[in-house]
Amino acid sequence: MDDLTEIPYESDEFTEGPELSYEMWVARQIGPRKVGGRYRSRYSGETYEVLAIEAGPRPTWPTWQITVRGEDGQVRSHCTAWEDRDQVIAEPESELAPLFAAWELAHPASTDHPEWRHVLDEIAHPLTTQAFQRLAVAS
Repeated sequence: MDDLTEIPYESDEFTEGPELSYEMWVARQIGPRKVGGRYRSRYSGETYEVLAIEAGPRPTWPTWQITVRGEDGQVRSHCTAWEDRDQVIAEPESELAPLFAAWELAHPASTDHPEWRHVLDEIAHPLTTQAFQRLAVAS
């Protein structure tokens, strides 16, 4: 199961119990989170960016996991389910956001050349980059 985007995480078909398929259970756990998106946990108040989602099933615990980068810059993986109190801060700006996130996981920012980081930022955040360019020209 590579893509859970076709399975709605909120559905009348979702019920608790043995009749819930693995795919539906994982879709409910992941919620609206997407690679490249930013979210806030209502429990901790922390804002984080999703870098990867591994829906599984995996042979060991956790059966699925999500990799995030917190406000402190630390990257960690967990299997904390989405809660209704959690908040979507920003959806990914680009379809290339998952590729950018994968690059960042494989190449920590501390090793990247500033010019290369600029190119990657433009790819991952085209709307924001365009807005900054318009502001720069206007000043």
